[in-house]
Amino acid sequence: MRVHHGEAESKSALLDRRDWLWLMLGGVIGSGGGTATARSAQSPAKETQSPAKDKGAPATPMTPDAELAAVRDKLDQAKIGPLSTVHSAHYVAIGDAPEAFITTILADCEQLAADYQRYFDSLGFHVHLPDSPLIVIMFRDDRSFGRFFRLPSLLGAAAKGRPLQPAGIYDKRTNVLHVFDWRNVPIEPRASHRNMETLSHEGTHQLSFNTGLLNRAGDTPLCIVEGLGTHAEPRKVSGSSDFGRLNLRRMDDLARIQRRVSWIPVRELIGDDSVLRAGNAARIMLGYAQSWLLVHYLIKEPAALPRFRQYLQAIAPRVKSDRRIEDAQAHLGDLDRLDQELRRYAIRLQLSLR
Repeated sequence: MRVHHGEAESKSALLDRRDWLWLMLGGVIGSGGGTATARSAQSPAKETQSPAKDKGAPATPMTPDAELAAVRDKLDQAKIGPLSTVHSAHYVAIGDAPEAFITTILADCEQLAADYQRYFDSLGFHVHLPDSPLIVIMFRDDRSFGRFFRLPSLLGAAAKGRPLQPAGIYDKRTNVLHVFDWRNVPIEPRASHRNMETLSHEGTHQLSFNTGLLNRAGDTPLCIVEGLGTHAEPRKVSGSSDFGRLNLRRMDDLARIQRRVSWIPVRELIGDDSVLRAGNAARIMLGYAQSWLLVHYLIKEPAALPRFRQYLQAIAPRVKSDRRIEDAQAHLGDLDRLDQELRRYAIRLQLSLR
């Protein structure tokens, strides 16, 4: 996801102080402490062109060694180092973070991948981990992370009243996951929790585009991409953790933000990625909460799950966004009716917590 920070900031009058801190502390859009999803401070173009011309399109595939060498060159150019490289069964990590942190996060990556595969296999999606290792760049702290992306440090930006940088990034173009150690950020409480949430959300993006669930070269509505990421957020800090647990913070956003921002029609959420990228900050947060609700419903409701599998198969070959609504209606059903079903489903979930 990309957030036009300048525009979001200028239209943030609807947000209370807690909401705005959530939004800016790593792009935690729609979650008071969920994972980071913000990517860029540049305003994105609409998804009406083929991935070959889109900024979010994947680059030309390279060999694993060439990919790692390219990453090392970028880190060297940003004067980030000394660098450590650590390999695991399905990942390779490189960065200036201490080896102990790299090793720990790699173990978390492997656990996330195992839980992800078990969960989606059980749902009939038949995902498979890639043969080539997935690359993760691990930064010592927000300063080296910000230097790599030319962003201000969290503490420095906060002191100057500027929007804060994202807490983690999966870049679909390069297929690389970027995280840093929140324990080295002075202003952040519950740093271990933040590390896991960032990894769970962004790591699920990386897995979904590399296991056959989504097509990295295709056109997938951003609400589906981010709905899957938010679906993975509620994980334990350590050890195995079930996917798809109730995301209490997204549920809170659904109830709270709708008091001042209107429900976003599913038709708009699916058809227009800018809903999750720019504009009114509270509406962006609501868009993320509704994306979570949509994917949670499509996976958890027995009658909806087969339709969701068929829908993902149908959109896999799409490289343009011109058939999004047609595909959604063909496989997910009438979108106005789906809107009503989602509203009722949200109420049922809220009542289940009482």
